[in-house]
Amino acid sequence: MFPRLLCLLVVLFTVTSLAYSQELPDDVKFGKISMEDRRLTEAPGDSTADAYVLYDLLDMQIKQDPDGAPILHEFRHRRVKLFRESAFDRADVELAYYRESEKISQLKAFIHLPEGGVVKLSGKDFIRERYDDDRDIWRFTFPNVSEGAVIEYIYLKTDKGITVPNRYYFQEDIPVRWAEYNASIPYYFNYVSLGNASQYTINNVSTANRLYGNEKIRHSTIRWAYKDLPAYKKQPYVNNFGDYIPQARLQLQTVQYPGRPTYKVFSDWKETTDKIDEWASFGKAYRNKGNSNKVWKVVEPLLAEASTETDKAKLLYNFVAGKISWDGSYSWTSERTPNKVYDAAKGSSGEISMMLLALLRQAGIEAQPILVPLRNYGTPLEIYPLITQFDHLMVLATVDGKDIMLDPNDLNRPPGLPRVKALNHRVFVANPDNPHWITVDVPKASQTIMANVTLDEEGMAEVDIQSRMSSYYAFNGRNRMQEMEEDAELPIVENMMESFPEAEVVSHVVKEEKVKSGPLSMDFKLKVPMGQAMDDYLYVQPILSPVLNNELADAEYRLYPVDFAYPWMERYITTITIPEGYAVEELPESIRLRSEDGTMSCTFAATAKADNTISINFTVSIDRTVYEAAEYGTLRTMFKRIIELQESTIVLKRAK
Repeated sequence: MFPRLLCLLVVLFTVTSLAYSQELPDDVKFGKISMEDRRLTEAPGDSTADAYVLYDLLDMQIKQDPDGAPILHEFRHRRVKLFRESAFDRADVELAYYRESEKISQLKAFIHLPEGGVVKLSGKDFIRERYDDDRDIWRFTFPNVSEGAVIEYIYLKTDKGITVPNRYYFQEDIPVRWAEYNASIPYYFNYVSLGNASQYTINNVSTANRLYGNEKIRHSTIRWAYKDLPAYKKQPYVNNFGDYIPQARLQLQTVQYPGRPTYKVFSDWKETTDKIDEWASFGKAYRNKGNSNKVWKVVEPLLAEASTETDKAKLLYNFVAGKISWDGSYSWTSERTPNKVYDAAKGSSGEISMMLLALLRQAGIEAQPILVPLRNYGTPLEIYPLITQFDHLMVLATVDGKDIMLDPNDLNRPPGLPRVKALNHRVFVANPDNPHWITVDVPKASQTIMANVTLDEEGMAEVDIQSRMSSYYAFNGRNRMQEMEEDAELPIVENMMESFPEAEVVSHVVKEEKVKSGPLSMDFKLKVPMGQAMDDYLYVQPILSPVLNNELADAEYRLYPVDFAYPWMERYITTITIPEGYAVEELPESIRLRSEDGTMSCTFAATAKADNTISINFTVSIDRTVYEAAEYGTLRTMFKRIIELQESTIVLKRAK
């Protein structure tokens, strides 16, 4: 856990203790619901919803703790109607919090039964457990859950760190009748809003005099609310989905007490980088050679066989990835020194990368730490130096004059190929001498399938396939082979089985390259029912391995950008030998498609040859990883055409 910067503030105020109180609107009283809500059988406007948020409130206030320091109070009141059994898992509630700085109290809960009556949960129903190294969790389950029940609970979460209050989402995966965010902030604390919500049902930002400690001072007050929000809709190939849901998100920018200079919480990226460079868990972890000397003595003799910086970097990368197993947790700091991580042979993502960073610098290779916001955790925020947005650590090494990103944890994934979860487009280089953001550029992933198909009169085909995969396709393929339990789960074959579930794998051969993390080549022999005989005709589906998912073209309009994570190209080349006595009656149209900006292209060519064969060449290439929602109309036309091509049919006719 990184230090909370605001805890460094010295606050000189009279010590006082105030009980928390929350005034609810007249029509929403905790523990009481109307007969109309008890009898409600479906969400207005959405009869398919299995649950309905009747009321949800987050009320944020900055108070004083007994020592006079500011403390964050977040009161939550939530009420949900359960219409069907499929929603009963919502009656199992978990509330996690960081045990060092946070606390959850005043936890109360009711379940309102559809036929009448209320059950109040007792103290023994709330169970506190250790969740992980940093967090505890409160768990409770509502009893007597049935269709039509309403579950309701409140709690207060306090947090010693006031820098980044919890983000509040107004919209959910079920319809919401009323969602409200309130805030009360003493004028000493200046927050900026990073939320994306607009067109509120209530949008009230004002000032009011309220108690802070034992003194009445001016507060900024916020009341933002939405009424009748539909359930949000997820779409495929979306990254950072949470960024598109209406939300309230505040970040503390400055603090100014009367008669004191303004304290900048995060002044700029340079100052923030200088601060974390002094942390024992960050800058000192890799800069202090004593923290890595033990592991360096082990690896240094191995470098004698490396003649170039590139060779040294690869050797160190493979050493770390091979010796240290990932414990499954993400971090951008290292709670233990590289020496201790080596002894344990296991570490977080931050600890593993920190070891590699230290060893590279010991070897005289220029290397800097990269702070990474992971995919689906939020779009990187470059304007404000917000370090809480980072989840992971990588290394930027300059070898033989070229920069390369290193993300060690799997020998199947070579240097220069970060894990897919780290491909959130932008990362921060935490070099105190030159802190800056850079774009994550990765090599294009490619997959080529060459097939020779021999058809019989019933449409059964004997198929010989040669395939070659590179970059992420090769990495995913190797991992798939380690996990699979049967041949039908082989890479490429698994995709074919979706279109041809009756296909059978006769044999396969993996042709490993010299570099185990390089391109992956495989040969297959399969029997595939590619055609269907009907009277004198044989209808053949020539594309064994579809490229695009139908979901990409299903939606009439796109709500969010299309995000492919990395650029890719798939090529399918096949030669089909048609049965004796048959002739080509109809071939799909050959076509070439290209997006306006040239970043997406598709080629489909079908040719009948004199030697009683048909050749098919189908290639789809995408160079851009993100396409905005506004571009979807044009892209959808191209997506639909590509999907039509991969589902196209060859018609053969028996000669008379």
